[in-house]
Amino acid sequence: MFLSVFDPRIFVISRIILFFVAVVFIFRAMQAIDFSKIFRKNSGEQIRFLYMVIAIILGYLFVDAIVSILVYVDSLL
Repeated sequence: MFLSVFDPRIFVISRIILFFVAVVFIFRAMQAIDFSKIFRKNSGEQIRFLYMVIAIILGYLFVDAIVSILVYVDSLL
């Protein structure tokens, strides 16, 4: 068991908050990508669903990497 400077609950709370913030930013950034050439006409719902799924996956990976680094640095202190 390692000693922690910060309470581990802080990392759980920050992971949840950062996840929702990251998903919003990634979703907005992905809207700059033009998928209309790949999909058929009038398939806006499918493109939006694809944006949401990819934004959730990338948001989770991004936040997991950031919080894991913070936990590692905390364990070093």
